[in-house]
Amino acid sequence: MDNLEFLNDALEDKIRNQTFYNEAAVIIRNPSSKQLFLKLRDEEMRHIAILQKEIVEIENKPFAITKIFTKLKS
Repeated sequence: MDNLEFLNDALEDKIRNQTFYNEAAVIIRNPSSKQLFLKLRDEEMRHIAILQKEIVEIENKPFAITKIFTKLKS
């Protein structure tokens, strides 16, 4: 498994967790429990943003062969 696959798997897990926490917060009546689930949801959203940024950086990074061709063209 390469880094991109690992990050995409982690992103999927974080999205599932965020969805769970959000759905739980909607149905829970206890205010302190609801706040806990909302806090966990928000934390997962921060993790999702970080993972998405890392994935974009990896996807936009040129491969070694691309770097070589760029040097040859100049």
